[in-house]
Amino acid sequence: MSAAQSVIIIPVGKFRKFALLFFPILMISFSSAIFILVEKVLLVRLSIAEMEAAVAVAYLCQIFQITCIAFAMMAQVSVARLFGSHDTKSIGPCIWQFIWFSFLSTLITLPVGLVYGDYFLKQTPISGIAFPYFYLLLSTNFLYPLGAALSCFYLGQGKTRLVLFSSIVCQIIKISLATLLILGWDPWVPSLGLMGGAISTLVAQGGFCLLLFAVFISPKYREIYYSNIWRFQLKLFWESIQLGLLRAANRILNVTCWVSIAQLVAAKGGDYLLILSIGGALSLFLPFLGDAICQTQTIVVSQIIGAKKYNLLGRVFFSGFSLAVICSALTSIPLVLFPEFTFGYLFPNVSLDILIIKQVFLGVWASFAFYTMGYVGISYILAFKDMYFSLFMGGVNWINGYLLMYISLEIIEIRPAQFWLVHSLMHGTTTLIYFIRAKKLCSRATASLQLPT
Repeated sequence: MSAAQSVIIIPVGKFRKFALLFFPILMISFSSAIFILVEKVLLVRLSIAEMEAAVAVAYLCQIFQITCIAFAMMAQVSVARLFGSHDTKSIGPCIWQFIWFSFLSTLITLPVGLVYGDYFLKQTPISGIAFPYFYLLLSTNFLYPLGAALSCFYLGQGKTRLVLFSSIVCQIIKISLATLLILGWDPWVPSLGLMGGAISTLVAQGGFCLLLFAVFISPKYREIYYSNIWRFQLKLFWESIQLGLLRAANRILNVTCWVSIAQLVAAKGGDYLLILSIGGALSLFLPFLGDAICQTQTIVVSQIIGAKKYNLLGRVFFSGFSLAVICSALTSIPLVLFPEFTFGYLFPNVSLDILIIKQVFLGVWASFAFYTMGYVGISYILAFKDMYFSLFMGGVNWINGYLLMYISLEIIEIRPAQFWLVHSLMHGTTTLIYFIRAKKLCSRATASLQLPT
């Protein structure tokens, strides 16, 4: 069996094999997401305003981070294809095009971010402390697609150990450094608050990229993958990133929709901004579960499509959906069954009525549950390369998302505690549409086997 063949896994729809593939990817996603929650928990111990500013900036930065990462993640497809065809000498030059993209992305994200950031933040009561934090994160945005591209060099070949180890180590460094810089260590280290979180992010993400890059250009990989061929090649550059255009467009529509919703809430200030920030600290962290399910499901479905074993598509759907239900059930324990204890532990300096806490956490959990289940359907869209439908769904979110929340907030004038419950309707309807589309794609594929040759 060749090296290329040894990484191919078609788990024939069995849940156990599906789960074994899922857990390494889950750990990588978790190690990248945990800091998002920890940072907010640390900041709220300084002041509620600093936590609110961090959540608002996180929503804003997602526009640029997620869009650029969507482009860079297409390196995984390119590497997998080259590795499968044994064209290893083309892998290095291909990855370099994504490295160049990461740096060149600054030419767009920086000026656009400065303009949009000024528009978004100046209408909020936390603009004064949020701007310096936002500027530092925006100026280093290129590190996120760079890290994604370098990770894909290894993941595209089925090598997860180095990426997993690097992710865990860097997150440990980030959390430790953030604890020291955000809270301070009197009298040796002053409390830097928001900027402490930004500095720890810069150091850890930069270290993550440097470690993966050092291995990438090592003598061993130079010989096998030609990773020393670093020059920019316009034709190869375009061939490498064009697959990510529609996917990135979907991400832009989705993220700008959510940022616009957050802006509606933030502009109201008071309890609306507080409830947004409390739920946001959790909703920025929890999606790592859905992302891991999506990556796993996409890999499995893609392999089934490649093998034309379409009769297994339904069984794999059940595996992914079962994991989504399990994840939703587990998160309901702290959020639905023990909301008061969870709230007191995460936000000790915030005082809210227990009924409000229950409503908020129920809404956050419902949003998360529908969001996670939706990823099962999304994985089929990605595996079948149904990217025009993906772009269409980006537009749909402005109708069942922004329009819904605008009517609820500005016309109906829902109470702050009801925000996350209403927001869960957006994810519920989106999930239903993705499920219907996934079923249609599977039916088409199955029917194609029955056509006469």
